[in-house]
Amino acid sequence: MGIFEQFKLYELIVILYGLSVTFYFYDFVERNRKANKIAFWLLLLVWILQTILLFTNIYIYGFIPVFNILEGLYFYAWLILLVSIVVNYFYKMDLVVFIVNIIGFLVMMMFLMSYATSDQSQLTGDFVGEILVAHIVLAFVAYTLYTLSFAFATLYLIQFYLLKKKRWRQLVKRIGNLEQLEKISFLLVVFATPILLISLVFGLLWAYTTDDLFYWLDAKTVGSFVVIGIYSIIIYIRVTKKLVGKSVARLNIIAFLALFSNYLILSMLSNFHGLN
Repeated sequence: MGIFEQFKLYELIVILYGLSVTFYFYDFVERNRKANKIAFWLLLLVWILQTILLFTNIYIYGFIPVFNILEGLYFYAWLILLVSIVVNYFYKMDLVVFIVNIIGFLVMMMFLMSYATSDQSQLTGDFVGEILVAHIVLAFVAYTLYTLSFAFATLYLIQFYLLKKKRWRQLVKRIGNLEQLEKISFLLVVFATPILLISLVFGLLWAYTTDDLFYWLDAKTVGSFVVIGIYSIIIYIRVTKKLVGKSVARLNIIAFLALFSNYLILSMLSNFHGLN
């Protein structure tokens, strides 16, 4: 079987790549070295899998696969990953590595999308179905993390009110301290946001592999990007403006209401996500 027909392994590569980007994002926001190490080893595993597929193709066909746009995209993604690993290992330039990995992940997704829509593609319904499953599962993982973040943000506001009014002291002890509630709520947002973005990328890939006409202005698609935008604002103001407390907690609640509305209300207006 040729390299470009081994989509089971490609799906694994993309998922591991996405996890690596997520951990790099967490490290970028929180400066967590443990997360950085996890991201690096995931990245190294992705490169090993990519290298195995690349050299398998070279062995079978006797040439480096760079003679058309489709093959070039895969080779380009492999080179980006190699450079990223070298920079991360020898120079510890975290921001550069994070940005390069985002580019590499997008190039890998472009490769999958290009092959899926090419004339030589012999994709089965199973592959298209697996893309859809990945899209849905990752979306629900992100929704779950956002829901937990909303719960902690709500508890933060309740605790703040109780402490200010000096009431319900037993309840205050059970809820926890404000700093811990705020930190957990924010970290959940940090993990959920790239996961939801990766889910949307899988969703776009699935949309382009189906026979249905896909609209970029589909209500659910636009709503999902708006939700990511709101949560990205939370991350931005928390990291750059060092803003914590009630303002961030309230914005978190607003973001969750937007997420909930996007899932229920806009789904009914969507061509692809209609509720039956």
